[in-house]
Amino acid sequence: MNEYERRMEAIRRVKQGEKVSHVCTALGRSRSWYYKWAARFRKHGRDGFVDRRDQNQGPHKTAEWLCALIIETRDRLVKQAEAGESFVGIDAKEVLRQLTGLTDELPHWRTVHRILVEAGRVPANREREPVNYCPRPCAEVVNDVHQIDIWPRILMGGQRINFFHLVDVASWYPFGLVCGDKRSKTVRAFLLAAWQELGLPNIAQFDNEMSFTGGRWAHRFGQTVRLCLALGVQVWFIPTYTPKRNGFVENFHSQCNRFFWSRHSFQTLAEVEAKYPDFLCTFRQEHVLPAIAGQTPAQARGKPQNETNYRPLPVDFCLSPQLRLPIVSGLIHCVRLADRHGHVNILNRKHALGKAYARHYVLAKIRPEEQQMILYQQPDADTPLQCIDAFPFPLSEPVVPFDPTFSYLFADG
Repeated sequence: MNEYERRMEAIRRVKQGEKVSHVCTALGRSRSWYYKWAARFRKHGRDGFVDRRDQNQGPHKTAEWLCALIIETRDRLVKQAEAGESFVGIDAKEVLRQLTGLTDELPHWRTVHRILVEAGRVPANREREPVNYCPRPCAEVVNDVHQIDIWPRILMGGQRINFFHLVDVASWYPFGLVCGDKRSKTVRAFLLAAWQELGLPNIAQFDNEMSFTGGRWAHRFGQTVRLCLALGVQVWFIPTYTPKRNGFVENFHSQCNRFFWSRHSFQTLAEVEAKYPDFLCTFRQEHVLPAIAGQTPAQARGKPQNETNYRPLPVDFCLSPQLRLPIVSGLIHCVRLADRHGHVNILNRKHALGKAYARHYVLAKIRPEEQQMILYQQPDADTPLQCIDAFPFPLSEPVVPFDPTFSYLFADG
């Protein structure tokens, strides 16, 4: 970490709520050093982080330190995406968003893109916008679609925690838990708790976090996918690096940050667990949303138990943590955006569709019992899906037929 980064890191961590003394100790600097650079940042913005002797630059030239920071930020986002740690995006706009709040004056995103092009981080010819409509599941009534995501945070002492959030799309009704890790077993426990309270959805929608997909192996289903199939829930994966496709749960992350996380200074996971249920209850019962005709989520949800499509999961339903779930017949949806060569990567295997489908959204439907994957495209929202290709999807283990009693989860042996 160079000196500029150290100054910026100090300001960022204090803005997030850490004590000045803790930050200075971690960075090996004094409190007077922090207050000096904090004052310069308040007065000069980004120029305040730079030694004054280095500020002899033209008015239209991006500072070298800022160019270096842009490139480093892009490299970090790419590394996190490749490691499956983040799926927020890696383009120029996301790089710019990552820097927001650290400097008062930022270049336009096109300038950021130009800097990345000159550094060889992105192709010189900017990718065209997607050609066609991006398929999405339809949520007309409660429990049609549940959007699920993990929202990582850092406690004052540096410990990482994870908010597991689920939002029913039709009613905006949320469910959440706070956990110390995001292993597949933790995801399984969260989903069971959520569905015991809310009932089973028709579709569970996820981003491409490895805790959900199951890792980097091709034609392998992780425990989250297996659990959904075993309970008769369809799986829907949104396109990579497009958190806006999970907009309902992303919006709830923002509400949680605004009305809960940013209003407290948590030291331990236990403190978060103690206060979080009150926020969740208040949001459900009192938060009025224009998107649902000025109702609260609790009002919009009503009593789904009275609906004909309501599928309860018994409160005493439990699975052994050691149980390896079978692959059960069902349906998995996977939406991807083809690259400029017409290639799509679906569950860690690349398929060539041809340049005619470059920058097209493609929906893959996988039925494990048929061991086949069929690809579709949709020109616009009013046009039915159009089949464009099919590929074999071989599995290395047998597929169990779906049973509404879930007998395969409790068979002896």
